Amino acid sequence: MGRKRAIIIGASIGGSLSAMAVSPYFDEVLLIEREKLVENGEARKGVPQGRQAHALLGIGRDLISGFIPDFPEQLRQAGCSEVDQCLQLPNFTSSGWRARTASSITSFGFRRPLLEMVIRSNLNRFANCKIINATVKSLVADDEAKAILGVSLSDGSVVAGDLVIDASGRGSQSPRWLEQLGYPVPDEQHVSCFMGYASQLVHLPKDVLEPGTAGLVAMPYPGHHRGGLIIPIDNGMHMITAAGMMRDYPPLEQEGLLDYLDGASTPLLGKVARASEPLSNIAGYRMESSRLRRWHLLDRRPSGFIATGDAVASFNPFYGQGITISAKGAAVLRNCLATSEDDLSLPGRFQSAFAHFVELAFSVSGMADSLYDGAELKNVAPPELDQFAYLGTLSEMAAEDPEVSVALVAAHFNMEAQGLFTDRMRAKVSTWSQATHARAVDTNNIPAPV
Repeated sequence: MGRKRAIIIGASIGGSLSAMAVSPYFDEVLLIEREKLVENGEARKGVPQGRQAHALLGIGRDLISGFIPDFPEQLRQAGCSEVDQCLQLPNFTSSGWRARTASSITSFGFRRPLLEMVIRSNLNRFANCKIINATVKSLVADDEAKAILGVSLSDGSVVAGDLVIDASGRGSQSPRWLEQLGYPVPDEQHVSCFMGYASQLVHLPKDVLEPGTAGLVAMPYPGHHRGGLIIPIDNGMHMITAAGMMRDYPPLEQEGLLDYLDGASTPLLGKVARASEPLSNIAGYRMESSRLRRWHLLDRRPSGFIATGDAVASFNPFYGQGITISAKGAAVLRNCLATSEDDLSLPGRFQSAFAHFVELAFSVSGMADSLYDGAELKNVAPPELDQFAYLGTLSEMAAEDPEVSVALVAAHFNMEAQGLFTDRMRAKVSTWSQATHARAVDTNNIPAPV
């Protein structure tokens, strides 16, 4: 395989970052996007979750900064809000309010279309990257179907390429296209908890939130299927998102949405939402399951083709993993190209290296979602109960212990759980477990910072 042209299916976040990853190694990088991209900040039909709340984990921000060195500053200049995740966003869980304390864990708030615009605007720095508006209909292979040589478009034309990267998202057609060429489809894992979201842009008057508080988080948990969040996004706006699990979907009309939020685990969500000033219509989004396509386990695959981002794994949006997964895929791809010129083995090397990270992320979100009564698991083993017990104890401790509260947030934002299993943390859990902790949970009052 040569390295003349790389073709990327999809020019969303995963596609744009993949283009930056392969740009130094190919003469030309062609992104094929079926939607006409208009940089006006409006959500696209091809990104049905684009009007919902999004999160960018710390590790995702760092990975993107590997391609866009001044990425955080660009977000600030675009008007994105930056908050201390442990101090300014009180979080109500099944164990009550987590202890609030100052930390170094910051997160940016943004509308999804704005984030896409910031990332895509940096493609101009890569002179060999080009976006065209077209629809891919199939993969094109050699006579023996051993190598992918490009893609065919809906107008009947063929675009030749040395590497085809599927960054088309959850609706990827690549399994079907490869099956048509005689290849097996990747095995899939599903954790179905039938989630639904309803979001609205709002303006919050200054006196609605307590001083030092930027928003509220009270997402659903097993035993309480209704929840939501109110978070700062960009340019002085907040987003209200109602979230429901196990088909307890939030309504898409104003009064119904407010009533729904009144039924969250803390009534403060509904109270703050009722004091807000709507700036947009309510947008809904439903998703049956988190899904992992195990591309790395295929016993046969053609050269010249890889899948990345949501074409590999798509998660319950509650956990905010999707953007980070796309960024990790781009980083892994860049490393695979940089460390070996054996392009025949590239697909297998990439899918295996990417799978290590993706399977970890899927196990975290899938493990939590599998606890919902009635959740449906396909090709997924139920999680070990002793691990749940340990993490459950940490969750209880986080309501009183700021160190544990920060450790849990850090594990989530870094997608790295080692900090939860240190000798010090295990000792704290052991001491806590031997004591008796009886306390009343106040759902109506946000705790003061420690």
